Amino acid sequence: MHIRSILAIARKDALDAVLNKATLVMLLTPFFLALVFLLIDVLLSNHTTNVLVYNPGKSGIEQIVDHASSGIKVTYVNSPDQVTAAFGPNGSKKDSSYELGLIVPPNFDADLRIGQHPQLTIYINGNDMSNEQSQLLLNALNNYTRGAVNPQQPATITQATINPPSPTENLFQVIGQIYAVAVLLGSLMVGSGLVPHLLVEEKEKKTLRMLMASPASFADVIVAKLMVALFYQLLLALLAVAITGGFNGQIPLLLLFILLGSLFSVSVGLLIGSMVNTTGAAQASCGVMSFLYILPLFFVGPFEQLLSNSPFTQIIKILPSYYIADGASNAITSANALTASMVDVVVTIGVIVVLALLSLWTLRRQAAVVSAI
Repeated sequence: MHIRSILAIARKDALDAVLNKATLVMLLTPFFLALVFLLIDVLLSNHTTNVLVYNPGKSGIEQIVDHASSGIKVTYVNSPDQVTAAFGPNGSKKDSSYELGLIVPPNFDADLRIGQHPQLTIYINGNDMSNEQSQLLLNALNNYTRGAVNPQQPATITQATINPPSPTENLFQVIGQIYAVAVLLGSLMVGSGLVPHLLVEEKEKKTLRMLMASPASFADVIVAKLMVALFYQLLLALLAVAITGGFNGQIPLLLLFILLGSLFSVSVGLLIGSMVNTTGAAQASCGVMSFLYILPLFFVGPFEQLLSNSPFTQIIKILPSYYIADGASNAITSANALTASMVDVVVTIGVIVVLALLSLWTLRRQAAVVSAI
């Protein structure tokens, strides 16, 4: 391979993608979609979360609760009985003006350091917090007790939930959790649309012949175009997820699925670009792929609980994009995301390898034709 030739072609294609109105609109679509979701989230999240806290020792664990939701309003009390009374013994009260209640014993952090098991009590109002939100909060509290102060033994956390949520009741409360998954799936159209555009453009304009007259080889041309598509795909996917506030939960795992999704998108684009020869055919193929990318969104996360018994759910699992959506959703909402997403990782990597091999086989046939020009 000729590095200089690859970089020169990549620079040209990267600039052309921005100057071309059609590709510029495609590149900006994930960005605008993320802004729309952000606006919706701002309009829907104009809500104050009332938290009742007993924390005489000013333990740092209170900060975990403060970051659990936006618009936190903390009310401090002088007795743990006041928190219990607000939610009822063992969470027996059905109506409460508070979303969360926290009882932190005195000297909580000091007891952790000396290896004791201080008991932390948390009350959750299911009318205002979903199961996923509650699980993420409990996971964060457990992580604090295990690592923030290097205890010999973790604390004992007692949880009581009033008005336990049902999946249907909390669908609209947790809808914000799927924004990041939605924009991630939407952004996959960048790689799948840009690679065919760059390849078909060379075919239609007959400029491939001129490129082959330079020191660049056919492989150099393909690598350069893949580099450009992967760069834009990763950049826009990361930006879109960041705008929607999706970097929560298991962030390293979410980053892995953003990378895998980007590689999958570029692999699909490479396969499409190797098979079609006109812009119209490339656009039609990308239109079909856009539907197949977005469809799995309605079968993961909170929607999965509603549609788990639907036979259509098993059909959707045929789509590779389902495993990207499921893995990203688990990374954002699940405390046990790594275990739950192992199948998603393996399937996605396997599909990427198959697509790459199939594309290489097709491109080798084209390379033989090009070399005869």
